[in-house]
This record gives sequence, C-alpha cells and structure tokens, in this order.
Amino acid sequence: MNTIARVMELAGERNLTLFRLAQLCSVPYSTLKNTEKRGGQLQIETIELVCQGLGISLAEFFTEKGA
Repeated sequence: MNTIARVMELAGERNLTLFRLAQLCSVPYSTLKNTEKRGGQLQIETIELVCQGLGISLAEFFTEKGA
C-alpha cells in the first residue's frame, strides 16, 4: 500500500489540506510534503499520529475502499 497516497485520500475525504492535516496530527508538514514529492512511504509512527489526528484506527487506515 502507498501510505502517503492513503493519507492524501483520507485528507481529501475530510476536505483537509496537507498542511492542516499535519497540524491536526502533530506531524511536521515537511515530513508529509517531502514523502509525497519523493513518492516514499511513511513510517508506522507517523501513520499512528495521522490516525490519532483523524480519529481512526490503524485497521481503518489499512482497509482500502471496496475491500
């Protein structure tokens, strides 16, 4: 799974910019933006912070639509 794409998808569903999402999740904006630009993957610790900020579980994060 492309974790940064999933983060972008979840942010889009909530009409959040990447900057606002970073603020909600206490994740440096540069972490998310640089990962997006480089096409990399997020560390599990960062994913956990994103999940906390969005009020979802890790299981929900990794559950793709239609699955």
